[in-house]
Amino acid sequence: MKRMARGLVLVLLSGLVGRVVTHPGDHVNSEEEGVLNFHGSGTTNPSKCFWAILDQFEARTKHPIRGTYRAIGSTTGIEEFVNNYNPYEPANDFASGDLPLDNDIYQTFLDQGVEILHLPFMLGSVSIFHSVPVTKLNLTSCLLARVFGREITEWSHPEIVAMNPELKTLKEPLNITVARRVKGSSSTDSVTKYLNTACPDNWPVEKVGPLVPWPEDTEPCEGSGGMTECIEEMPGTIGYIDSGHGLAHGLAEVELQNADGKSLSSQDAAANGGIDAAEVGVIPASADLDFSGVSLLNRPGPFTWPIVQMTYVYVRKNLTYLAHPDEQSLLVAFLRALYEEEYIQQCIDNYGFTLPSEATRQMALAGIDTLQLHPDAHPWIFEIDTLPVNGTDYYTISSKRASIADVEREEFALQLEALSQSNLALQQSVGGIQYGMTDTQERQLKAALALSIISFLMCLVISCLLGKSLMTVKYPS
Repeated sequence: MKRMARGLVLVLLSGLVGRVVTHPGDHVNSEEEGVLNFHGSGTTNPSKCFWAILDQFEARTKHPIRGTYRAIGSTTGIEEFVNNYNPYEPANDFASGDLPLDNDIYQTFLDQGVEILHLPFMLGSVSIFHSVPVTKLNLTSCLLARVFGREITEWSHPEIVAMNPELKTLKEPLNITVARRVKGSSSTDSVTKYLNTACPDNWPVEKVGPLVPWPEDTEPCEGSGGMTECIEEMPGTIGYIDSGHGLAHGLAEVELQNADGKSLSSQDAAANGGIDAAEVGVIPASADLDFSGVSLLNRPGPFTWPIVQMTYVYVRKNLTYLAHPDEQSLLVAFLRALYEEEYIQQCIDNYGFTLPSEATRQMALAGIDTLQLHPDAHPWIFEIDTLPVNGTDYYTISSKRASIADVEREEFALQLEALSQSNLALQQSVGGIQYGMTDTQERQLKAALALSIISFLMCLVISCLLGKSLMTVKYPS
């Protein structure tokens, strides 16, 4: 039902906002068309953040620009950044991932005279989510390892029930379905490293990494969206996904025991400074150093979340491979925006990430200052407060410029958030009503709920379309 509603939203929204898209392989020629380009790829976790900033850049610059980001996962993004160790240029202009580059990658490039920067710009957490019909679910790291390893296959297992007495109230036995990523991912890397660190007897080092051998009876799910659907659509499923994504979709979170033995959720940890606490004392002093030993997993602290990720941008120090000098400086401006409150705060507020420490921020900005550009590259400046005259320059990224699409998206997002809250309250009410219903009555109730959501969305979209039509009506003078 949730899947159907989300699909309808996407179909209807596609009729509201249109954009011309070139062929995926095209690169607009800057000299001929006057369009400056830069492109990135990598982890899905910060993709909405990147897209928001890239949209703002396009709306706020007088000079025509085009920036894109492909959300394809950390492992594939790194593969494109490495580009078979091509010493001259990557397949993308920057990559992003939730794990540092391996020492082999770092050292191989260094041996070729190619310097790589790690720019940590946000902290996130990975959570374990489930679709078991209980109000709370607690697991230790070793129980989780045995569940993921398929040693435990039913939620009625005595050791799980001992921690979660509410499971005794289930009407019938419920099998455990383990959902896991189908391709290499940073979330798989973090979860498997956590299990090996916290419970090595049940999760050996051979099962650690972004792409690991899973038991055949686990459920393969592609990307963050696929993992969400797997958990939502199969009762009794347990899987992993970045916390912000799962919570935004209303998934139920497992409470884990941290290194101090305290059971908590990622929300509890975030509310008590337990996400950024994992960063203390582990980040190198310079962006061009080897980050391969950085780990934020199972760190000590009473409220520290055990599965914390640092999200990085990887970029080559020498940017002169970009054909146009102003594309080089534009990429630098984008990287700086990741440390400007005007741009990065929306990612914290809307997508559940945490900012790194000020020391890490300053280290990253110092790294950006070392990027090598062509002497003819024009520096880009940000207009936050009004800059008379200078704000009109071609190389000013001005917050005083915007597009009506931005305004409409913000309004629509507020309306959808209100709908989401209403839907959550309705589902909670339905949960209470469902007790004691027959299967037929339950199906009828769910169908009625789905129709009510669809009707609301139709009314919302029609009102938006009518509003746009009225704005374009020309009245006779």
